[in-house]
Amino acid sequence: MIVLLTIIFTKRGHFYELELYKSEQGWGYDIVKNNKTYIHQPYMPVVEGQVPFSTRRTAKKTGELVVEKIRNHESPALTREELEAIVGN
Repeated sequence: MIVLLTIIFTKRGHFYELELYKSEQGWGYDIVKNNKTYIHQPYMPVVEGQVPFSTRRTAKKTGELVVEKIRNHESPALTREELEAIVGN
């Protein structure tokens, strides 16, 4: 079963969609811009191995942070500390 949730962020004509999905192993997200996948993230970034997000909430919070960084013209890459702050909450 696949579950999909889409959240749309807009700023000055730029639309970013955060699509959350459930896989057999856990959760992941895609960030879509202009109907094209901009970032496909089936696993937690900065974590060794292929470890999916354990909850929809952590995938959503992580994706929202990445979109925020993109909108602020920052690198979308996350640090271990940023991810731990999300997963630990």
